[in-house]
Amino acid sequence: MKKTNKKVNLIFILLVVVFLSGCDFTNIGNTPSEKSFRTGSRGITISFLQNAPPNEVYEENPFSIGILLKNEGAYEVRNGIVSFSIEDEYVDVQRPENLVTFNLNGKSVATPGGEQTTEFLKASTKKIESERRESIIIASLCYPYKTIADTSVCIDTDVYGLKTMDKVCYIRDISSNNQGAPVAVTKIETKILPGDNDDSIKPQFIIHIQNVNSGSVIKKEKVADACSSEPIGIDDLNIINVKAELSGEILECSPNPAKLKDRKTSVRCILEQGISSQQATYTSPLKVELEYGYTSSISKIFLIKKNI
Repeated sequence: MKKTNKKVNLIFILLVVVFLSGCDFTNIGNTPSEKSFRTGSRGITISFLQNAPPNEVYEENPFSIGILLKNEGAYEVRNGIVSFSIEDEYVDVQRPENLVTFNLNGKSVATPGGEQTTEFLKASTKKIESERRESIIIASLCYPYKTIADTSVCIDTDVYGLKTMDKVCYIRDISSNNQGAPVAVTKIETKILPGDNDDSIKPQFIIHIQNVNSGSVIKKEKVADACSSEPIGIDDLNIINVKAELSGEILECSPNPAKLKDRKTSVRCILEQGISSQQATYTSPLKVELEYGYTSSISKIFLIKKNI
């Protein structure tokens, strides 16, 4: 009886193996993480659709202005804006304020390439005096965005090199410029400073930030103004809000907000409360989050022809 049970069990195991071999479990344990989509140096991209506007339009004729918006970065956009500048003398647009708003999710498991949408404006040409007239349409893109850079850093509690124990890590600079956003943390320098007493240390990080795309950074709160007739002051340009955490502890960063100069800046972030120097050297997660507004524009020249 026992031999029969062993045979039955063996047959059952073989059947399970055969069944499993016909199933695809290659994705088990390999589900892409949020971090895996933080690649590239783009946010929202904009382009005119083919023939919208067309290359040529006769006077007093309707036509469409169409754009394709794609979120090629890793972060969602809410209340993005596209405003259109036209030459009122030659073109009339049938939409108040000549703008559209949009929401687009970034790259994710559901949308690995990021979400995209198309927007259209109805327009018409006006009567012209000459045989032909060139006109230009400019589409300005304004949206809030963010960048997240997270990594592991070495916290060497042996400030004066007096400990004889083996260390699990060594302090090194960390470089990158590829976080799924047009503004990137390009380098992180770690420095360990003596604390307020002999038994503590203060981890400090120099965060290097750069605008790695072709657009412009603006203060996050000025996104709507940047795509309207509201004036933007010099103090609203190139402004980035910085937040940094070490093992979940908030770091004090300065200057904050940071201002880009020649598309770059550096921020000093420190754990002011310090940590015990009696701990062994260890690795710790560091997370840096940047918030800002971003703007760019495209243009197209088209020809208005007089009716025959």
